Amino acid sequence: MPFKAPANPKCPKCGKDVYFAEKATAMGKDWHKSCLKCGKCNKVLANGGFLEHEGTPYCEKPCYGALFGPAGYGRGGGVESHKDFGSGSNALLRK
Repeated sequence: MPFKAPANPKCPKCGKDVYFAEKATAMGKDWHKSCLKCGKCNKVLANGGFLEHEGTPYCEKPCYGALFGPAGYGRGGGVESHKDFGSGSNALLRK
């Protein structure tokens, strides 16, 4: 009987094989390190440095709080994250 290597897990983001050297385990699945990104700002996330909502990872501080936190999160009551900061949409920053 010939040797058959065990199948590699599939990345939930891209669907390709995840090899041990490029593996990041999060939310009970194996991801490519480059595929484990914030669902809002697309920032690459570190293991344990994010929160999950409906199967999608988000940056722990700015993005998750802006999307799913209490109303008024951030500066002045608007919904924002670090991706939106300084974009000119924040009236408090204009003079």
